[in-house]
Amino acid sequence: MIFSPIILNAGSLPKTLVDEPIDIALTLSLAALKAQFIDPERGVVRYDAIHTSEKFEEYKALTKGLQSFDLESLRDRGKGLAFWINIYNAAVIHGVIELRLKHSVKDFFRFFDRVVYEIGGYRFSLNDIEHGILRGNRRPPYRLLRPFGKKDPRGKFTILPIDPRIHFALVCGAKSCPPIGFYEQDQIDYQLQLAAMSFINSPQVRILPEKNTLLISMIFKWYKTDFGGDDRTMVDTILNFLDEGEKKNFLGKNRNRVRVKYQPYDWNLNQE
Repeated sequence: MIFSPIILNAGSLPKTLVDEPIDIALTLSLAALKAQFIDPERGVVRYDAIHTSEKFEEYKALTKGLQSFDLESLRDRGKGLAFWINIYNAAVIHGVIELRLKHSVKDFFRFFDRVVYEIGGYRFSLNDIEHGILRGNRRPPYRLLRPFGKKDPRGKFTILPIDPRIHFALVCGAKSCPPIGFYEQDQIDYQLQLAAMSFINSPQVRILPEKNTLLISMIFKWYKTDFGGDDRTMVDTILNFLDEGEKKNFLGKNRNRVRVKYQPYDWNLNQE
């Protein structure tokens, strides 16, 4: 069964908004939205306030310019990572607002397949961006096929090798997601490092020495292949970003014996 896409940026870019390159204009617009409506510490998004703001109307108008954006300009790895992460996170917010979702992205069937931006003459769903571009065209969890087939022209824009830290930067609109950051080309490696440290030292990763258990986010289960493919390599990733202390010492000494369990994922909207 085929479900129609929701193309969020259909239409023409207003002539009053073409004074600078669209990626720069969108960068500034996203930064303004984040500063005004997103709590970076708690990961809370004020969707209702964004919806009625002039800043959001400006952002929506600017997204129309993505239709003619030169995707070849993203050949620089840092620029590509920052662009696609920011666009993904913004498109999730855009989709939640346009679809009037109040409780969860799960309320709209196949949200991540059907929320779409037209970019550079191609259509990219949220899943295309995450799994096709940022994950090097790997299969989404529980799917049989990769986003891009062998003859799909979008495949040339995939970013390789994959950087697993993207999973601490991509925000799917749920409470169990990482907080939303804003990523810049020249700072992307440092910012992804901070995002990984923040997530792994949050309640999303809990070390329980008394139970010999490592209780972690479902993100690690869904994307185990990106973290090395087995529990031990996942534990090594977590150790790499954990703050120094007794729990890190415990995990380091018991990395081959600790039981790995996964926390339930809270799909409620990341809002107050």
